[in-house]
Amino acid sequence: MRFLNFLLGFICLFGMLSVAHLCTVKLNSIQVQENFQFDNFTESAWNTVKYNRFPTMGGRNIIPTDQQSLFGWNGTEPIVTNTVRLPKSMRFMCYSETGKVQFLDNNPAKMFLQYRNKRTKETHEQTQWVLYTDYNNIAILYSCEAKPNELVDGICPKDHRYLWVLAKKTALTEAEDKLAKDMGAAVCITENLNTVDHLKPCKK
Repeated sequence: MRFLNFLLGFICLFGMLSVAHLCTVKLNSIQVQENFQFDNFTESAWNTVKYNRFPTMGGRNIIPTDQQSLFGWNGTEPIVTNTVRLPKSMRFMCYSETGKVQFLDNNPAKMFLQYRNKRTKETHEQTQWVLYTDYNNIAILYSCEAKPNELVDGICPKDHRYLWVLAKKTALTEAEDKLAKDMGAAVCITENLNTVDHLKPCKK
């Protein structure tokens, strides 16, 4: 009986891993928020509360203890300002940068962000697709940071898939957490999400 329980558990685990590994969701079939209103997204800052990973910057892994994004306008140009608190040597430092926002396919829910560090002159880019938002409490963003020639039959490779869960507060309700997991699974992101604690926020 003990061996049978072990065998059944192994089969279940293998099945879960197989489903997670064998993603069949093509990038061009991913559904974003319908009729997304960028203006409604700009009223106040969003806190990143859950994430699977961040793209590396300058070869460094990004593990924030605080991170906010504020979307808005610079005249007629959409922009985003990110503030993040990261470990540096034996202490923590807050960094802030503002990037330009482009709307891919003429769809505001498919944002393309471009940043340029004024001090180092370095640039970096990333996509942020709005899978879901209610504008007031939660937003779930997805990114595939793979080049077109890195897609496998139109599918984003596992290590290039990103999910960020934003909120106006610093934690999710049980229902919001389940929604984030379900939305992540729909785009083949099934690993446990990391939490940003926001215990020592950057000064506004």
